[in-house]
Amino acid sequence: MDPIIRVPEGLEGVVVADTGISEIDGANGRLSYRGVPIEDIAGRFQRWEDLMPWLVYGEAFTIQVPPPRVTFALDGQPMVRLIHCVLGAHDLWPFEDRETEAAWLSAIPSSLVGQRTGAHASAAQAYLTGLRQGRQPSPVEEQTLNTYWIIAAEHGLNASTYAVRVAASTGTSLPLALAAGLATLAGPLHGGAPEGVLTLLQEASGVENLDRWLTEKVQRGERLMGFGHRVYRTLDPRAAALRAMFRQLADESDAVRHAVAVEEAAVRVLARTKPHRPLATNVEFYAAAVLRGLAIPAPWCPATFALARLAGYTAHYYEQRAHGRLIRPLAVYRRQ
Repeated sequence: MDPIIRVPEGLEGVVVADTGISEIDGANGRLSYRGVPIEDIAGRFQRWEDLMPWLVYGEAFTIQVPPPRVTFALDGQPMVRLIHCVLGAHDLWPFEDRETEAAWLSAIPSSLVGQRTGAHASAAQAYLTGLRQGRQPSPVEEQTLNTYWIIAAEHGLNASTYAVRVAASTGTSLPLALAAGLATLAGPLHGGAPEGVLTLLQEASGVENLDRWLTEKVQRGERLMGFGHRVYRTLDPRAAALRAMFRQLADESDAVRHAVAVEEAAVRVLARTKPHRPLATNVEFYAAAVLRGLAIPAPWCPATFALARLAGYTAHYYEQRAHGRLIRPLAVYRRQ
């Protein structure tokens, strides 16, 4: 019998797969999709649904978002409804071709909010229109959500992506594997990350001296959510890619202008109070500020993030099916 190899709790630092989908270089603050830097990705693709087939299949083709197959009312827990929305296609899978499958994926945002799409509407436009009960977003708002979804589409073997690969290794269907990833993302330590930033921004509303207020929080040992990252030791490259659209949105949103002021003050305070620890703005800060600026209700923020990640999940599903074995680690019994 092979000797048992112990690994760190949470598999931290353990390589469990080879991938050609994305590469994360935390030390140097770099992220690439299929070898292309995220900064270039954000400029190359204008819509999330245009990125998706390239990221998933390595092929670029245009998708016209079809009408939703199943729609849901806006009441109820959004992540649970998103899981049901995905599971609704289990009996339809496998689809007849990649174009049909990509079209189904692109229709999930509009299905979730019960919004029928126009002839040339993007998934982002349909999603925001449905959330606002018929009020269409401005071009800047639409492009901001598209940029957010593009830079959030894939990020290596995070917990939910690994859950998708575990499910895929059993040979289950794509919709069931996506549901496994979404259920994992629903946990507050994963998909709930922007909530801490939203709380910080809400608490900062009406504060006259942000520098003093933030300094007092740091001195009390409180963490400023949205700054620093478990992987990146420099500015999160996704944050850099999202910042440009974030600043454009400030022209239309008081909430975003407020978030800019909070960010600038926090960077100053952290540089002064923790000079030996790199705590740059991370993507969660910009994501939360963008979601707040787009007036997306707080309960819908995790689901909005999850929609972006469907592209990366699907890419990992097929990569695992093509090259991976059944994932079956060991556990060592410990007498209680």
